[in-house]
Amino acid sequence: MSGVITLTTDFGTADPFAGIMKGVILSIHPPARIVDITHAIEPQNVLQAAYVLESAWRWFPKHTVHVAVVDPGVGGSRRAMAFKRGNTIFVGPDNGLFTGLLEADSQCHELKNPKYRLPEVSGTFHGRDVFAPAAAWIARGTPLKSLGPPLKNPVRLDRPQAAWTGKALEGEVIHIDRFGNAATNISRELIAQHFLRKTPLTVRIGRQSVGGLSSHYAEIPSGRTGAVINSWNVLEVFERDGNAARRLKLKVGRKIRVTR
Repeated sequence: MSGVITLTTDFGTADPFAGIMKGVILSIHPPARIVDITHAIEPQNVLQAAYVLESAWRWFPKHTVHVAVVDPGVGGSRRAMAFKRGNTIFVGPDNGLFTGLLEADSQCHELKNPKYRLPEVSGTFHGRDVFAPAAAWIARGTPLKSLGPPLKNPVRLDRPQAAWTGKALEGEVIHIDRFGNAATNISRELIAQHFLRKTPLTVRIGRQSVGGLSSHYAEIPSGRTGAVINSWNVLEVFERDGNAARRLKLKVGRKIRVTR
């Protein structure tokens, strides 16, 4: 096992929640190496967490355990789950957070065995009481089947998809980073599928032209807006040396259009 456990949450860093989860993990598995992917997911934004985790998980060693906790349904009827994809394990709430990571034959297990939870499980902090202990025990080598029974029909989100209209690719903003760059659900593959290579493209928000597709940020003058294929391999709207989200008043869900 790699011994790496990652955390992705909407807990922020002003409160002790993320630190407490680390304490629980280290109490069960002291050699664990804990990596924070982010604790800055917008509160209760499961879809944002899904996109962020999908962009990050493949850059970690084999046998990494990824814990994601964005959990508006904590304490309710939603199930707790763990599943394996290749040599990687994912742990978190069954609320659609893992939609893009689940495969057709993914073997999912519900986290029900009390041996692998804390002795008392609160109604508000399953990150501490359920998910952190499960991740630690998995990192120690505990088989998933020991944590609980198979989980049938895990929740999958109905996520917005970019579409070709015959004249343009239409998508939307899915994530805005701290620099004000706006990632969209329009992938490099979709652009290559519908436009010839080196075809000049224009990116539009409503009737406003953002600019063309650049190969990197510094290709356009300072203060100008444009678009680029980012490290997630999706189209991103940016402002050179500025904040595109603030300048263009962008929010998650804003419609984006790519034309010749």
